[in-house]
Amino acid sequence: MWRKTTAAMGAAALALTAAACGSEETGTTSSDGEQVVRIGYIPGPAPAMNLLLADERGYFADEGIDVELTPFQTGISLSNALTGGSIDVGVMGAVVANFPARGQGKLFLLNNLEADIQQIWAAPGSGIESVADLAGRKVATTTGSAAHLLLHVALKANDVSTEDVEVVNLDMPAVANTFVTGGVPAAALWAPFDTQVEEQLPDATLVSTSADYEKAAIAGGWVANNDYYADNKDALGAITRAWLKSNADLMNEREKALNEACPRLEKYMSLDTCIEIFGKTQTFTNDEWATFYEDGTALDWVGRMEQVFVDIGALPEFVEPENFFDTSIYQDAVSQ
Repeated sequence: MWRKTTAAMGAAALALTAAACGSEETGTTSSDGEQVVRIGYIPGPAPAMNLLLADERGYFADEGIDVELTPFQTGISLSNALTGGSIDVGVMGAVVANFPARGQGKLFLLNNLEADIQQIWAAPGSGIESVADLAGRKVATTTGSAAHLLLHVALKANDVSTEDVEVVNLDMPAVANTFVTGGVPAAALWAPFDTQVEEQLPDATLVSTSADYEKAAIAGGWVANNDYYADNKDALGAITRAWLKSNADLMNEREKALNEACPRLEKYMSLDTCIEIFGKTQTFTNDEWATFYEDGTALDWVGRMEQVFVDIGALPEFVEPENFFDTSIYQDAVSQ
């Protein structure tokens, strides 16, 4: 087991409150006759870019869908809102391999691989120059998150026992603040918090990223709550067709697409930061995704993430991904 130093994790309650205030119920229609879909999302370029671009360019409306968007700070709070029924669909990161594996929601669509977004940093003067040097040291991260997933995979790959690392569990803004103010010698975090490190602690060392480890392949995606999945597969197909249009735009005219969608995140980051972070993802064409769904690659990525959640104690047991990841929705949409 990990040795943990716990701290209060902040904004989940606020996000849940915001989600609970939605005015529509599952399966309702707008005044224009469009089906209303309540979508929660993590306001970062990796999980949210396809969503925001599709909304900005009217692709959901083209499919007869009226989306109501609610931002959440963490995939954990978003997953709780999904389970509680205040959100129909959630767009998030690695947590797509956690809550659905518990039977809480159905994964039906992936976005990209978050290649360099999760990172491990060491403070100047800490003596930490490699993952192996983390043995016997404190590392701040958000437990159960994609950053924690990277940390676990990196330690295992470098023969460092997790028993020998003291994980300081904080919400991600606190992880970055604690690290740059000297509270811990190392941190596992995700972009854009690396910008804070680079600005406030310019001599810090980037020790590793998820791109360094094949087993740390982190894929975010779209999860429907169980009731919505059972009753609204046509709507999920429409969502996926809108996604296909936005993904084609991102592959064929990335600069134009990002300049159009990134301002939707201006409350959270600058345009340049948004573009930079999206550049740290690994993206694929619609046809490449079709191959990944068909040959089991997509299921394998989700299974690898799930296994790490089991290893770190965030999941009680491994469940075969095909039991909670419905790949047929994408395959049907892309063939139309």
